[in-house]
Amino acid sequence: MQERLGDGGQGTVWRATRLDTNETVALKYPLESLDMSEGSTDRKRFVREVRYQSALRHTGIMPIVIMNLKVAKPFFVMPLASHSLEGLLKTGALTEEATFSIATEILAALEYSHEQGVLHRDLKPANLLYLQDRWVISDFGLCRQMGSNSTTITQVNTAVGSLAYMAPEQFDDAHQAKVPADIYSIGQIIYHCLVGEIPFPRARITKRDVKYRYFISRCVAEEPEERFQSVSEVRREMERLITPAVELATPTIHANELKAKALEGQEVAVSSLLRLLVTASDDEVFYKDFVPSLPLEILQKMYEKNPITFEKIVRTFDEYSEGGHPFDYTDDIADFFARIIQVAEYSSQLRHLSLNRLLIVGAYHNRFHVGEVFARMVKLREKDPEDVKYISSLLSDDPYAARFMGSYLKQYSLPQEIMREL
Repeated sequence: MQERLGDGGQGTVWRATRLDTNETVALKYPLESLDMSEGSTDRKRFVREVRYQSALRHTGIMPIVIMNLKVAKPFFVMPLASHSLEGLLKTGALTEEATFSIATEILAALEYSHEQGVLHRDLKPANLLYLQDRWVISDFGLCRQMGSNSTTITQVNTAVGSLAYMAPEQFDDAHQAKVPADIYSIGQIIYHCLVGEIPFPRARITKRDVKYRYFISRCVAEEPEERFQSVSEVRREMERLITPAVELATPTIHANELKAKALEGQEVAVSSLLRLLVTASDDEVFYKDFVPSLPLEILQKMYEKNPITFEKIVRTFDEYSEGGHPFDYTDDIADFFARIIQVAEYSSQLRHLSLNRLLIVGAYHNRFHVGEVFARMVKLREKDPEDVKYISSLLSDDPYAARFMGSYLKQYSLPQEIMREL
Protein backbone atom coordinates (compact mmCIF):
# COMPACT_ATOMS: atom_id res chain seq x y z
CA MET A 1 0.00 0.00 0.00
CA GLN A 2 1.29 3.42 -0.95
CA GLU A 3 -1.29 6.06 -0.06
CA ARG A 4 -4.65 6.30 1.70
CA LEU A 5 -7.14 7.71 -0.82
CA GLY A 6 -10.15 8.07 1.46
CA ASP A 7 -12.97 6.39 3.33
CA GLY A 8 -16.18 5.12 1.73
CA GLY A 9 -19.43 4.04 3.34
CA GLN A 10 -17.99 0.70 4.48
CA GLY A 11 -14.28 0.83 3.82
CA THR A 12 -10.98 2.59 3.38
CA VAL A 13 -9.45 2.80 -0.09
CA TRP A 14 -5.69 2.73 -0.61
CA ARG A 15 -3.48 3.24 -3.65
CA ALA A 16 -1.49 0.04 -4.05
CA THR A 17 0.69 -1.84 -6.53
CA ARG A 18 0.01 -5.37 -7.75
CA LEU A 19 3.21 -7.33 -7.34
CA ASP A 20 2.42 -9.67 -10.25
CA THR A 21 1.78 -6.94 -12.85
CA ASN A 22 3.30 -3.82 -11.23
CA GLU A 23 -0.05 -2.13 -11.95
CA THR A 24 -1.30 0.68 -9.69
CA VAL A 25 -4.73 -0.26 -8.30
CA ALA A 26 -7.26 0.70 -5.62
CA LEU A 27 -7.32 -1.63 -2.60
CA LYS A 28 -10.34 -1.53 -0.28
CA TYR A 29 -10.39 -2.79 3.31
CA PRO A 30 -13.26 -2.53 5.81
CA LEU A 31 -13.18 0.49 8.10
CA GLU A 32 -11.23 -0.17 11.28
CA SER A 33 -14.33 0.69 13.31
CA LEU A 34 -16.33 -2.18 11.78
CA ASP A 35 -16.82 -5.57 13.39
CA MET A 36 -15.33 -8.14 11.00
CA SER A 37 -15.91 -11.14 13.23
CA GLU A 38 -17.47 -14.18 11.59
CA GLY A 39 -21.24 -13.77 11.18
CA SER A 40 -21.31 -10.08 12.16
CA THR A 41 -23.63 -7.63 10.39
CA ASP A 42 -20.65 -5.48 9.30
CA ARG A 43 -18.91 -8.46 7.70
CA LYS A 44 -22.09 -9.57 5.93
CA ARG A 45 -22.55 -6.07 4.51
CA PHE A 46 -18.94 -5.86 3.30
CA VAL A 47 -19.12 -9.33 1.69
CA ARG A 48 -22.43 -8.41 0.07
CA GLU A 49 -20.88 -5.28 -1.47
CA VAL A 50 -18.06 -7.30 -3.05
CA ARG A 51 -20.27 -10.09 -4.35
CA TYR A 52 -22.94 -7.85 -5.86
CA GLN A 53 -20.44 -5.47 -7.45
CA SER A 54 -18.35 -8.30 -8.90
CA ALA A 55 -21.48 -9.96 -10.32
CA LEU A 56 -22.60 -6.81 -12.18
CA ARG A 57 -20.77 -6.99 -15.51
CA HIS A 58 -21.23 -3.65 -17.26
CA THR A 59 -18.80 -1.09 -18.64
CA GLY A 60 -20.44 1.52 -16.41
CA ILE A 61 -19.89 -0.39 -13.15
CA MET A 62 -16.49 -0.48 -11.45
CA PRO A 63 -15.03 -3.98 -11.93
CA ILE A 64 -13.42 -6.00 -9.15
CA VAL A 65 -10.22 -7.72 -10.25
CA ILE A 66 -9.16 -9.48 -7.04
CA MET A 67 -10.98 -10.32 -3.81
CA ASN A 68 -10.42 -12.39 -0.69
CA LEU A 69 -13.42 -12.68 1.61
CA LYS A 70 -12.17 -15.61 3.69
CA VAL A 71 -9.40 -13.88 5.63
CA ALA A 72 -9.94 -12.16 8.98
CA LYS A 73 -9.71 -8.77 7.28
CA PRO A 74 -11.41 -9.22 3.87
CA PHE A 75 -10.44 -6.99 0.96
CA PHE A 76 -10.93 -6.42 -2.74
CA VAL A 77 -9.01 -4.73 -5.54
CA MET A 78 -10.31 -2.46 -8.33
CA PRO A 79 -8.69 -0.50 -11.16
CA LEU A 80 -7.58 2.94 -10.04
CA ALA A 81 -9.85 5.74 -11.28
CA SER A 82 -8.32 9.08 -12.24
CA HIS A 83 -10.91 11.19 -10.38
CA SER A 84 -14.46 11.31 -9.04
CA LEU A 85 -17.40 13.50 -9.92
CA GLU A 86 -17.11 14.94 -6.41
CA GLY A 87 -13.60 16.16 -7.23
CA LEU A 88 -14.73 17.56 -10.56
CA LEU A 89 -17.55 19.52 -8.90
CA LYS A 90 -15.13 21.29 -6.55
CA THR A 91 -14.41 23.68 -9.44
CA GLY A 92 -18.10 24.63 -9.73
CA ALA A 93 -21.03 23.84 -12.00
CA LEU A 94 -20.56 21.78 -15.14
CA THR A 95 -21.82 22.68 -18.58
CA GLU A 96 -25.15 21.25 -19.68
CA GLU A 97 -23.34 19.14 -22.28
CA ALA A 98 -20.94 17.68 -19.68
CA THR A 99 -23.74 17.10 -17.14
CA PHE A 100 -25.97 15.15 -19.48
CA SER A 101 -23.04 13.26 -21.02
CA ILE A 102 -22.11 12.00 -17.54
CA ALA A 103 -25.76 11.31 -16.67
CA THR A 104 -26.25 9.29 -19.86
CA GLU A 105 -23.37 6.95 -18.98
CA ILE A 106 -24.43 6.57 -15.35
CA LEU A 107 -28.08 5.94 -16.23
CA ALA A 108 -27.10 3.14 -18.62
CA ALA A 109 -25.18 1.40 -15.83
CA LEU A 110 -27.91 2.03 -13.26
CA GLU A 111 -30.59 0.68 -15.60
CA TYR A 112 -28.53 -2.50 -16.01
CA SER A 113 -28.11 -2.79 -12.23
CA HIS A 114 -31.86 -2.46 -11.71
CA GLU A 115 -32.51 -5.01 -14.44
CA GLN A 116 -30.39 -7.41 -12.39
CA GLY A 117 -32.52 -6.54 -9.37
CA VAL A 118 -29.84 -4.53 -7.51
CA LEU A 119 -30.57 -1.13 -5.93
CA HIS A 120 -27.53 1.01 -5.14
CA ARG A 121 -29.02 3.23 -2.37
CA ASP A 122 -25.90 5.40 -2.03
CA LEU A 123 -25.48 7.20 -5.35
CA LYS A 124 -23.51 10.43 -4.87
CA PRO A 125 -20.72 12.28 -6.70
CA ALA A 126 -18.04 10.58 -4.59
CA ASN A 127 -19.18 7.18 -5.87
CA LEU A 128 -19.15 8.14 -9.56
CA LEU A 129 -15.62 7.64 -10.83
CA TYR A 130 -13.82 8.35 -14.09
CA LEU A 131 -12.07 5.17 -15.19
CA GLN A 132 -9.97 5.47 -18.34
CA ASP A 133 -12.46 6.99 -20.80
CA ARG A 134 -15.80 6.46 -19.06
CA TRP A 135 -17.82 7.18 -15.93
CA VAL A 136 -18.57 4.23 -13.66
CA ILE A 137 -20.64 3.57 -10.54
CA SER A 138 -18.69 2.33 -7.54
CA ASP A 139 -19.22 1.53 -3.84
CA PHE A 140 -22.11 -0.93 -3.57
CA GLY A 141 -21.73 -1.18 0.21
CA LEU A 142 -25.35 -0.16 0.84
CA CYS A 143 -26.93 -1.94 -2.11
CA ARG A 144 -29.92 -4.27 -1.83
CA GLN A 145 -31.28 -7.11 -3.93
CA MET A 146 -34.85 -6.27 -4.91
CA GLY A 147 -37.30 -9.05 -4.18
CA SER A 148 -34.78 -10.84 -1.99
CA ASN A 149 -35.94 -12.77 1.07
CA SER A 150 -32.52 -12.37 2.67
CA THR A 151 -32.04 -11.01 6.18
CA THR A 152 -32.70 -7.31 6.56
CA ILE A 153 -29.39 -5.65 7.42
CA THR A 154 -30.76 -2.10 7.60
CA GLN A 155 -33.11 -1.14 10.41
CA VAL A 156 -36.28 0.96 10.53
CA ASN A 157 -35.59 4.62 11.37
CA THR A 158 -31.91 4.18 10.47
CA ALA A 159 -30.81 6.34 7.55
CA VAL A 160 -28.82 4.67 4.79
CA GLY A 161 -26.97 6.78 2.24
CA SER A 162 -25.49 10.29 2.14
CA LEU A 163 -27.83 13.00 3.38
CA ALA A 164 -27.72 15.41 0.43
CA TYR A 165 -28.49 12.67 -2.12
CA MET A 166 -30.59 10.23 -0.11
CA ALA A 167 -34.29 9.74 -0.81
CA PRO A 168 -36.62 10.72 2.08
CA GLU A 169 -38.01 7.20 2.44
CA GLN A 170 -34.53 5.90 3.26
CA PHE A 171 -34.72 7.80 6.56
CA ASP A 172 -37.77 5.74 7.55
CA ASP A 173 -36.95 2.22 6.40
CA ALA A 174 -34.09 1.84 3.96
CA HIS A 175 -34.85 -1.85 3.41
CA GLN A 176 -38.19 -0.94 1.84
CA ALA A 177 -36.63 1.55 -0.62
CA LYS A 178 -37.31 0.77 -4.27
CA VAL A 179 -36.19 2.03 -7.69
CA PRO A 180 -37.45 5.62 -7.14
CA ALA A 181 -34.91 5.97 -4.30
CA ASP A 182 -32.00 5.68 -6.76
CA ILE A 183 -33.84 8.01 -9.16
CA TYR A 184 -34.07 10.63 -6.39
CA SER A 185 -30.29 10.44 -5.96
CA ILE A 186 -29.72 10.84 -9.71
CA GLY A 187 -31.92 13.96 -9.70
CA GLN A 188 -29.95 15.47 -6.83
CA ILE A 189 -26.66 14.70 -8.61
CA ILE A 190 -27.83 16.29 -11.89
CA TYR A 191 -28.98 19.35 -9.93
CA HIS A 192 -25.55 19.60 -8.26
CA CYS A 193 -23.83 19.38 -11.66
CA LEU A 194 -26.01 22.08 -13.25
CA VAL A 195 -26.13 24.51 -10.31
CA GLY A 196 -22.73 23.88 -8.76
CA GLU A 197 -23.95 23.56 -5.17
CA ILE A 198 -24.74 20.61 -2.93
CA PRO A 199 -28.54 20.11 -2.93
CA PHE A 200 -28.93 20.15 0.84
CA PRO A 201 -31.41 19.90 2.40
CA ARG A 202 -32.93 19.58 -1.07
CA ALA A 203 -32.63 20.89 -4.61
CA ARG A 204 -33.86 24.46 -5.10
CA ILE A 205 -35.57 23.93 -8.44
CA THR A 206 -35.98 27.64 -9.24
CA LYS A 207 -32.20 27.98 -9.58
CA ARG A 208 -32.33 26.08 -12.86
CA ASP A 209 -33.60 27.02 -16.31
CA VAL A 210 -37.33 26.54 -16.73
CA LYS A 211 -36.82 23.73 -19.24
CA TYR A 212 -35.11 21.56 -16.59
CA ARG A 213 -37.46 22.24 -13.68
CA TYR A 214 -40.07 19.61 -14.51
CA PHE A 215 -37.42 16.97 -15.14
CA ILE A 216 -35.54 17.57 -11.89
CA SER A 217 -38.71 18.03 -9.83
CA ARG A 218 -40.00 14.65 -11.07
CA CYS A 219 -36.71 13.01 -10.05
CA VAL A 220 -36.63 14.51 -6.55
CA ALA A 221 -40.34 14.55 -5.66
CA GLU A 222 -40.97 13.98 -1.96
CA GLU A 223 -43.18 10.92 -2.47
CA PRO A 224 -41.69 7.93 -4.37
CA GLU A 225 -44.84 7.41 -6.47
CA GLU A 226 -44.58 10.98 -7.80
CA ARG A 227 -41.12 10.40 -9.26
CA PHE A 228 -40.17 8.65 -12.49
CA GLN A 229 -40.73 4.97 -11.81
CA SER A 230 -37.88 3.53 -13.87
CA VAL A 231 -34.49 4.57 -15.19
CA SER A 232 -35.80 4.16 -18.73
CA GLU A 233 -38.39 6.89 -18.01
CA VAL A 234 -35.64 9.19 -16.73
CA ARG A 235 -33.51 8.46 -19.77
CA ARG A 236 -36.34 9.07 -22.24
CA GLU A 237 -37.29 12.36 -20.60
CA MET A 238 -33.66 13.46 -20.53
CA GLU A 239 -33.27 12.61 -24.21
CA ARG A 240 -36.24 14.84 -24.97
CA LEU A 241 -34.59 17.68 -23.06
CA ILE A 242 -31.27 17.51 -24.85
CA THR A 243 -32.49 16.59 -28.33
CA PRO A 244 -33.16 19.54 -30.66
CA ALA A 245 -36.88 20.11 -31.17
CA VAL A 246 -36.55 19.58 -34.92
CA GLU A 247 -35.33 16.01 -34.29
CA LEU A 248 -38.21 15.31 -31.92
CA ALA A 249 -40.85 16.57 -34.31
CA THR A 250 -40.65 13.40 -36.36
CA PRO A 251 -41.84 10.92 -35.52
CA THR A 252 -42.72 11.26 -31.80
CA ILE A 253 -44.70 14.50 -31.79
CA HIS A 254 -46.36 13.70 -35.10
CA ALA A 255 -47.32 10.22 -33.88
CA ASN A 256 -48.92 11.59 -30.73
CA GLU A 257 -50.85 14.15 -32.76
CA LEU A 258 -52.19 11.39 -35.02
CA LYS A 259 -53.09 9.26 -31.99
CA ALA A 260 -55.12 12.13 -30.52
CA LYS A 261 -56.93 12.68 -33.82
CA ALA A 262 -57.64 8.95 -34.17
CA LEU A 263 -59.18 8.94 -30.69
CA GLU A 264 -61.42 11.78 -31.85
CA GLY A 265 -62.69 9.52 -34.61
CA GLN A 266 -60.75 10.89 -37.59
CA GLU A 267 -60.35 7.87 -39.88
CA VAL A 268 -57.67 9.54 -41.98
CA ALA A 269 -55.49 9.78 -38.86
CA VAL A 270 -55.62 5.99 -38.47
CA SER A 271 -54.29 5.50 -42.01
CA SER A 272 -51.61 8.15 -41.46
CA LEU A 273 -50.54 6.51 -38.22
CA LEU A 274 -50.18 3.14 -39.94
CA ARG A 275 -47.99 4.71 -42.63
CA LEU A 276 -45.86 6.54 -40.06
CA LEU A 277 -45.24 3.41 -37.99
CA VAL A 278 -44.18 1.42 -41.04
CA THR A 279 -41.89 4.23 -42.23
CA ALA A 280 -40.29 4.60 -38.80
CA SER A 281 -39.97 0.87 -38.12
CA ASP A 282 -36.17 1.10 -37.88
CA ASP A 283 -36.36 3.68 -35.05
CA GLU A 284 -36.19 1.37 -32.02
CA VAL A 285 -36.27 4.17 -29.43
CA PHE A 286 -39.43 5.65 -30.94
CA TYR A 287 -41.10 2.23 -31.25
CA LYS A 288 -40.38 1.24 -27.66
CA ASP A 289 -41.64 4.56 -26.38
CA PHE A 290 -44.74 5.04 -28.54
CA VAL A 291 -46.17 1.69 -29.64
CA PRO A 292 -47.06 0.38 -26.14
CA SER A 293 -49.04 3.57 -25.56
CA LEU A 294 -51.58 2.71 -28.28
CA PRO A 295 -54.97 1.99 -26.67
CA LEU A 296 -57.25 -0.89 -27.61
CA GLU A 297 -59.59 1.42 -29.54
CA ILE A 298 -56.89 2.60 -31.94
CA LEU A 299 -55.31 -0.84 -32.31
CA GLN A 300 -58.72 -2.19 -33.31
CA LYS A 301 -59.14 0.54 -35.93
CA MET A 302 -55.63 -0.02 -37.29
CA TYR A 303 -56.22 -3.77 -37.58
CA GLU A 304 -59.52 -3.29 -39.38
CA LYS A 305 -58.06 -0.63 -41.69
CA ASN A 306 -55.05 -2.65 -42.88
CA PRO A 307 -54.39 -6.03 -41.21
CA ILE A 308 -51.23 -6.70 -43.24
CA THR A 309 -49.56 -3.43 -42.27
CA PHE A 310 -50.80 -3.85 -38.71
CA GLU A 311 -49.11 -7.25 -38.50
CA LYS A 312 -45.82 -5.77 -39.71
CA ILE A 313 -45.98 -3.18 -36.94
CA VAL A 314 -46.71 -5.78 -34.25
CA ARG A 315 -43.90 -8.03 -35.48
CA THR A 316 -41.46 -5.12 -35.41
CA PHE A 317 -42.37 -4.32 -31.82
CA ASP A 318 -42.05 -8.01 -30.96
CA GLU A 319 -38.47 -7.95 -32.26
CA TYR A 320 -37.73 -4.91 -30.10
CA SER A 321 -39.17 -6.78 -27.10
CA GLU A 322 -36.36 -9.35 -27.22
CA GLY A 323 -33.87 -9.43 -24.37
CA GLY A 324 -33.86 -7.82 -20.96
CA HIS A 325 -35.92 -4.80 -19.97
CA PRO A 326 -36.51 -2.68 -16.87
CA PHE A 327 -39.21 -4.26 -14.70
CA ASP A 328 -41.84 -1.56 -15.30
CA TYR A 329 -41.37 -1.74 -19.05
CA THR A 330 -42.10 -5.48 -19.09
CA ASP A 331 -45.55 -4.58 -17.78
CA ASP A 332 -46.00 -2.20 -20.73
CA ILE A 333 -44.99 -4.97 -23.12
CA ALA A 334 -47.44 -7.40 -21.51
CA ASP A 335 -50.35 -4.96 -21.59
CA PHE A 336 -49.66 -4.20 -25.26
CA PHE A 337 -49.65 -7.85 -26.35
CA ALA A 338 -52.77 -8.52 -24.29
CA ARG A 339 -54.51 -5.86 -26.35
CA ILE A 340 -53.20 -7.46 -29.55
CA ILE A 341 -54.71 -10.82 -28.52
CA GLN A 342 -58.06 -9.12 -27.99
CA VAL A 343 -57.85 -7.31 -31.32
CA ALA A 344 -56.57 -10.17 -33.49
CA GLU A 345 -59.72 -12.30 -33.39
CA TYR A 346 -59.14 -13.52 -36.95
CA SER A 347 -55.35 -13.80 -36.89
CA SER A 348 -54.02 -16.84 -35.07
CA GLN A 349 -50.48 -15.83 -36.08
CA LEU A 350 -50.68 -12.55 -34.16
CA ARG A 351 -52.35 -14.21 -31.17
CA HIS A 352 -49.68 -16.90 -31.03
CA LEU A 353 -46.86 -14.38 -31.41
CA SER A 354 -48.37 -12.38 -28.53
CA LEU A 355 -48.83 -15.41 -26.26
CA ASN A 356 -45.24 -16.48 -26.91
CA ARG A 357 -43.90 -13.01 -26.03
CA LEU A 358 -45.98 -12.86 -22.84
CA LEU A 359 -44.62 -16.23 -21.75
CA ILE A 360 -40.99 -15.26 -22.37
CA VAL A 361 -41.18 -11.78 -20.84
CA GLY A 362 -43.03 -12.98 -17.75
CA ALA A 363 -40.92 -16.04 -16.98
CA TYR A 364 -37.53 -14.57 -17.72
CA HIS A 365 -38.14 -11.28 -15.90
CA ASN A 366 -39.96 -12.99 -13.02
CA ARG A 367 -42.80 -10.46 -13.27
CA PHE A 368 -46.04 -11.24 -11.46
CA HIS A 369 -48.02 -8.70 -13.51
CA VAL A 370 -46.99 -10.41 -16.76
CA GLY A 371 -47.90 -13.79 -15.27
CA GLU A 372 -51.37 -12.52 -14.41
CA VAL A 373 -51.83 -11.05 -17.89
CA PHE A 374 -50.71 -14.29 -19.57
CA ALA A 375 -53.15 -16.33 -17.46
CA ARG A 376 -56.04 -14.01 -18.30
CA MET A 377 -55.27 -14.25 -22.01
CA VAL A 378 -55.09 -18.04 -21.83
CA LYS A 379 -58.48 -18.06 -20.12
CA LEU A 380 -59.80 -15.73 -22.82
CA ARG A 381 -58.72 -18.17 -25.58
CA GLU A 382 -59.67 -21.44 -23.83
CA LYS A 383 -62.53 -22.19 -26.24
CA ASP A 384 -60.37 -21.99 -29.36
CA PRO A 385 -58.91 -25.48 -30.07
CA GLU A 386 -56.07 -24.06 -32.17
CA ASP A 387 -55.02 -21.65 -29.41
CA VAL A 388 -55.31 -24.32 -26.73
CA LYS A 389 -53.03 -26.59 -28.74
CA TYR A 390 -50.53 -23.78 -29.26
CA ILE A 391 -50.50 -22.77 -25.57
CA SER A 392 -49.94 -26.41 -24.57
CA SER A 393 -47.00 -26.68 -26.96
CA LEU A 394 -45.48 -23.44 -25.59
CA LEU A 395 -45.61 -24.79 -22.04
CA SER A 396 -44.34 -28.20 -23.08
CA ASP A 397 -41.35 -26.72 -24.92
CA ASP A 398 -40.29 -24.51 -21.99
CA PRO A 399 -40.60 -26.30 -18.61
CA TYR A 400 -39.06 -23.36 -16.73
CA ALA A 401 -41.65 -20.93 -18.11
CA ALA A 402 -44.39 -23.51 -17.46
CA ARG A 403 -43.37 -23.69 -13.79
CA PHE A 404 -43.36 -19.91 -13.51
CA MET A 405 -46.78 -19.54 -15.13
CA GLY A 406 -48.24 -22.49 -13.25
CA SER A 407 -49.32 -20.54 -10.16
CA TYR A 408 -51.12 -17.98 -12.33
CA LEU A 409 -52.79 -20.48 -14.67
CA LYS A 410 -54.01 -22.68 -11.80
CA GLN A 411 -56.23 -19.84 -10.62
CA TYR A 412 -58.53 -20.68 -13.53
CA SER A 413 -60.41 -23.74 -14.70
CA LEU A 414 -58.63 -24.45 -17.99
CA PRO A 415 -58.66 -27.29 -20.54
CA GLN A 416 -56.86 -30.43 -19.39
CA GLU A 417 -54.55 -30.19 -22.39
CA ILE A 418 -53.06 -27.04 -20.82
CA MET A 419 -53.17 -28.16 -17.19
CA ARG A 420 -51.16 -31.32 -17.98
CA GLU A 421 -48.15 -29.20 -18.94
CA LEU A 422 -47.96 -27.40 -15.57
